[in-house]
Amino acid sequence: MKKIYLLLAVLSFAIFVNAQTEGASKLYGYKQVVIPGTVPKKIIEEDGKQTTLEVKQRYNYFIYLVSSGIVTPTEVWINGKVYSVTTVDVSTPVEHQNPAQGNKTKILVPKTSKKTLQLSLSGAELSKPSSKGKTLAAKNELVVIYKGGKKTYYKTVKKLTELDAAEMQ
Repeated sequence: MKKIYLLLAVLSFAIFVNAQTEGASKLYGYKQVVIPGTVPKKIIEEDGKQTTLEVKQRYNYFIYLVSSGIVTPTEVWINGKVYSVTTVDVSTPVEHQNPAQGNKTKILVPKTSKKTLQLSLSGAELSKPSSKGKTLAAKNELVVIYKGGKKTYYKTVKKLTELDAAEMQ
């Protein structure tokens, strides 16, 4: 009988610890379409032929990781592409204003006493991206992989929240 109680206690403790580490962080992800200023419709080549300029839609990304402990993000996957990441500590609440929309304020991260990191995509390529990250990126628009202590954690956002478009001059 003592063995059963001991087993139940160990299992309960393991579940409690796992729930604590999984709930220890929260991921916020936003994207904002960037509308370019004046873009020429056609380009004239040297031989006199005209070609149409294709303008790809561009986005600003705003990614925040809130954690109760010290964490180190290592990879960010957006739409199936992997990026290395740099971080900056920020205070909360994190607010966003868009001058093109009359400077109305939107709260991106609510006030919290936990550590909040803003993640910025870096141009550096990763030599060995995570295979689990690639698998998660196939089903989620945003995947953040980070280390907390000696463990690796994966946080996902199915679909990034869209902010009002940014209009360039």
